[in-house]
Amino acid sequence: MPTEPSPLGPVMALVLLTPLAAIALGLLVLRHVQRARREEGRLRSGELYRLLAARLDGRARGRDVRRAATGVSSDEFWHAVERLATTLRHRERRVLARTLERSRHLASERRALHGPVPVPRREQAARRLGLLPTDRSRRPLRRALVQGPASVSFAAARALARHRDLRALQWLLLHPAPIHRRPIALLSGLLRGFGPRGRAELVAALERGLDDRRMACACVDALGITRCRSARGAITTHLRSPERELRVAAARALGRIGMAEASPALIVALADPEWPVRAMAAQALGRLRSAPAVDALAQRLGDRSWWVRHHAAYALAAIGGDGHDALCECAARSADPYAREMAREALDHGRIRRRA
Repeated sequence: MPTEPSPLGPVMALVLLTPLAAIALGLLVLRHVQRARREEGRLRSGELYRLLAARLDGRARGRDVRRAATGVSSDEFWHAVERLATTLRHRERRVLARTLERSRHLASERRALHGPVPVPRREQAARRLGLLPTDRSRRPLRRALVQGPASVSFAAARALARHRDLRALQWLLLHPAPIHRRPIALLSGLLRGFGPRGRAELVAALERGLDDRRMACACVDALGITRCRSARGAITTHLRSPERELRVAAARALGRIGMAEASPALIVALADPEWPVRAMAAQALGRLRSAPAVDALAQRLGDRSWWVRHHAAYALAAIGGDGHDALCECAARSADPYAREMAREALDHGRIRRRA
């Protein structure tokens, strides 16, 4: 006879499935609540962002902005500030900073900068304090710059650059150790962040002499990128530096500054024993369109380094006139096949550009 199904099977299945269904339902509810909270947070942050922008235009009162800032969380506050402040000029940041100087969110970041928190959190605090340059934040940032560790020191230095804190810049030029190992391009960007008044400090430091080679290269590079004409004399002296990297940086910077008065020193640098210096000097003379350099550049067409030949040929093409004649002469009559090849390449390149 067939056995009757046991009534315990469905009961056991129901007993097992009911808690699982409750857990799944609870997770769905929790997910919905979290999504709703995130959406509310985005709305509050967006409203604060609009108020901050209106404050800059004079369409919002300071007390309205402060009230809105008080009603948002720290993450919502900094999300709004970061969206706006990273695109602003220094003067506009100062307007926001004066409005929000007493905000609890800035006070929290100042505490975190020196509190018992992980290093990444301290870096974040330094970056955030740089967005709103207030007098209250300057002292804790200077302390973080000195105390380190290196990553916190660099974040604090960048924040102080946004504050245009010249005392911090002076200290860095004398004590570059905390940020010494950063790439020169990053150091140059940091120094440029101190603004026009900072450039005067960089020129003075180069004239005094900097013991740290990497910081000296960064100073030269920063002054070249900003085309600081008053730095020409200080940079030119570094074409005679015993450090190859510094001579290369000086030649590059003089080309960027674009003053014809630098041509004689760059012509001398074409005879430098190191090929990177010769190549950069040739490129700089091309940027300057230096007609007095034609003969010296024509001699470099036979240089043993391909890069020197390349930059010399293209510099002659950029100079035009006598430079073009020197290329034609080399392409037709030079006994050096490498020089002839490079001269023809530069001439062909010039023809293609003229057609375009």
